Amino acid sequence: MTTAPTLTTPRLILRPHRTDDLVDCLELWQDPVVTRYTSGKPLPRQDVWTRLLRHPGHWALLGFGYWVAQERESGRFIGEVGLGRFKRDLLAGEPELDTMPEAGWVTLPWAHGRGYAHEAVSAALAWRDANVPGTETFCIISPENVASLRLAGRAGFMVRSEAGTADDPVLLLQRHLT
Repeated sequence: MTTAPTLTTPRLILRPHRTDDLVDCLELWQDPVVTRYTSGKPLPRQDVWTRLLRHPGHWALLGFGYWVAQERESGRFIGEVGLGRFKRDLLAGEPELDTMPEAGWVTLPWAHGRGYAHEAVSAALAWRDANVPGTETFCIISPENVASLRLAGRAGFMVRSEAGTADDPVLLLQRHLT
């Protein structure tokens, strides 16, 4: 698979990124509520553009990646969800993770508490289970991000270990396909 397939759920469309998503992605990645538990600070335009370009590269090279999530009814941008392989420095001591997809999700604050993230993550993981070899997926979440930890638990992820630094700790969670 070289491009993201379009997935639909009762309320959402998950579709490939396009260059004209830059404005919406800027709103997402420059929102301090969104970046609090991810990058730690709003991202400059250049970095958001690089992130946007990275997503089609995942699909082309690895056969999986991220989707744009939007409301089916209105087309309104909600956020991003998907799978990556980011070769994170903080996980260098965990070589077995190198072959596993890393799940991730991020939504704009207006979408919080509406069940959109759960719906999007469920669709992305169902696609992963049917299309990506292997039985394991992991994610990393700040221990302070209670909403994402709750969502990860509902999606079948369980805490495996801690990673990061004393100043920036994260929890490493893993999901096993049964």
